[in-house]
Amino acid sequence: MRRLFSKSRLSAMLLGLLTTSLLLNDVAIPTVRAASHSEAPLITMDRFADNTDTYAFRSTETGRDGFVTLIGNWIPFQEPSGGPHYYNWDDTVLYEIKIDNTGDGVEDISYQFQFTTQTVNSNTVLGHSTVNQDGVISSLTDIDYNIYQVYSVTRVERAGRRRKLLASGLRTPPSNIGPRVTPNYETNLGQPAVYGLPGGGRVFAGQRDEGFYIDVGGVFDGINLRSIGSSGGVDTTKGFNVSTIAIDLPIQDLTRTRAIPASPTASDAVIGVWATSSRRSTTVLNRDGTRTLDGPYRQISRLGNPLVNEVVIPLGLKDAFNSLSPKDDAVAAPFVLDPELAKIMQLIFGISIPPAPRNDLVAIFATGIAVNAVTGPNYTTFLSDGQPHEYLRLNVAIPPTPAANVSRLGLLGGDVAGFPNGRRVGDDVTDIALRAMAGGTPFTPATNVSPNNTLGDGVSVNDVPFLTRFPYLAPPSPGNTPRTSNQTFDEGNNSKKEQ
Repeated sequence: MRRLFSKSRLSAMLLGLLTTSLLLNDVAIPTVRAASHSEAPLITMDRFADNTDTYAFRSTETGRDGFVTLIGNWIPFQEPSGGPHYYNWDDTVLYEIKIDNTGDGVEDISYQFQFTTQTVNSNTVLGHSTVNQDGVISSLTDIDYNIYQVYSVTRVERAGRRRKLLASGLRTPPSNIGPRVTPNYETNLGQPAVYGLPGGGRVFAGQRDEGFYIDVGGVFDGINLRSIGSSGGVDTTKGFNVSTIAIDLPIQDLTRTRAIPASPTASDAVIGVWATSSRRSTTVLNRDGTRTLDGPYRQISRLGNPLVNEVVIPLGLKDAFNSLSPKDDAVAAPFVLDPELAKIMQLIFGISIPPAPRNDLVAIFATGIAVNAVTGPNYTTFLSDGQPHEYLRLNVAIPPTPAANVSRLGLLGGDVAGFPNGRRVGDDVTDIALRAMAGGTPFTPATNVSPNNTLGDGVSVNDVPFLTRFPYLAPPSPGNTPRTSNQTFDEGNNSKKEQ
């Protein structure tokens, strides 16, 4: 692989990045943050702008063969019973899902989502819901849905910066409060929140089950995993919810040529996908407690490939990385070419790892995989102008895998429609990423041996099944239903017992 950046360019970019950071610190802009499952220092203080996961895949619902589903998740680790205000979208955040179809790291198309909060009754002591009538939210327009949100969807095209409002006034469903207040949640509130868009597209914005199954505790306790196989781990995200934006679009709406590609190796077959959050650059705190927002939007959160910022980008660059456009990702290339995590895994597991430079990881995460002898003549995710750009890459000409043949390991399981060809909701990206980092893939044959190519976190499936229809992520867990970690108090024994 040819050299992706020069020392002079890298130095200039680092200097510019540090200068920007110092300027932001000097003017003390309190709203500039960063992103992805709270892994970057600043985003831990701004969770309603925090990207957690991005998905991109050919739609698998019956009758939707010509569509692509794009999903962005925000607001991590939502405790289902976290009332009374629960988890509304932030009206002051611009949420976006972006597409690069030319390979230069700049979005050619962006779908923008903006939310507005409405209150029915401000005199109640409650919040998200209240007893305006009978206390039951049985529809999206029920008067007992006391603090509801509406949103707009806008398509922005890079060429000429054309903007087109696709929909407005769409209602989000409430959080899943519990069986008394939000009975028959998916039937009454979840599915009615799926709206049609021009050209046959669809959109959904609302709460879903947290489908990123992973043993978080084991990973960050020095990779002290309870199991390094496919079972025996603990799904740390089990029972938590997340806020989801999902949009289902015709393939031709996303490609460079505005056509359906003729084959998987056609020049317009691969698109790059990532999600971002942005805030206005200036916030003024008024005497009456309100805030006035002004200035241009500044990106504060970014998520393309899973786990990249979490376990590849170094601590000192995490916040800055989340403010970058993929076009500037050469600044992070050294940490992909020689990742620290692989060395930690070598120490802990006593394994051999591929030597630097790790061009295998660059191909998977930063340029896409070119046509090669390993994956064959009809597979590619390559999309690059010669520079690294970190985002999901989806070959829209590769059809979905039949349900009976789907592998949670995607390409490593012989399933060409799975990660790193986009990302489906069921793809076990943790196990795939661990194996890739250890060199346990056919792209590094010398280390494609056990345990490198069998590593996992012991969690290989979500705790609840995914939907087979849009928006694919499972309905959210209800607030008034104990999770496995909940406890009840036993007064007789003056102690707690597991629920």
